Amino acid sequence: MRFNFYIILLLLVSFVAKADQILELIKIPNLTLHKLDNKNNLAYLKPTKDFFVGSSFKNVSCKANISQKFNSKYLQAQKNFNRYSNNFFRKINLKYILLCNELKIGGIPALGFANPEMKTLILNTNSNSLNFVRVLHHEIFHVIEYNYKNELSSISWNNLNSNSFKYSECSTCSNSYSLDRIYNSNGFVSEYAKSTISEDMAETFSFMMSDNSLILDMITNDQILNKKVMIIKNIIKEIDDNHQF
Repeated sequence: MRFNFYIILLLLVSFVAKADQILELIKIPNLTLHKLDNKNNLAYLKPTKDFFVGSSFKNVSCKANISQKFNSKYLQAQKNFNRYSNNFFRKINLKYILLCNELKIGGIPALGFANPEMKTLILNTNSNSLNFVRVLHHEIFHVIEYNYKNELSSISWNNLNSNSFKYSECSTCSNSYSLDRIYNSNGFVSEYAKSTISEDMAETFSFMMSDNSLILDMITNDQILNKKVMIIKNIIKEIDDNHQF
């Protein structure tokens, strides 16, 4: 019995140390560890109080969650993260998922935010189910892009577009960017994809993950988008040859 007691004590101490280590690395106050998911090596975090940080997270603010809303979004997030293999997140160096309410980046409302340097994604639980799933995969690709810069050439990607097209200077330079699907795509899955090369890549991947049948339909009549999809598939294949869209 004494031996079993020490085993349990060791596990509890290890769990607390792990939680403290996560909070130190995230550098965000008022967080608690919701779950360590051994299936994909992700730590799910949630705020116990509203927070604002203005250093490495570029002025990020969030509010604590209503329990019912948090639990619903957590289960939805877990279901979608579990679509990736055990080693996928290890290869792209993603470890922490923070779920919070009314996310703002630099004072601008946001559905999600990726901070690859901190191995972290922040997702806004105050969003509808469709956008929540889309943004989840969108932000995952920003982490992929950060860790596979050499394989993702901005010049090559940009050259796929028509000569008359030019991206904006930033993703927030216009209020007209929408996450909705473009029906006359001409190389783009959404208006938001037209903002920057990075957002174009992430938007394309998010559609591939959230509605791959739609993407397959779109690329039958859109050779530019078809080439973009193939570039992303090749990157994902390098990370996990068995990944399923």
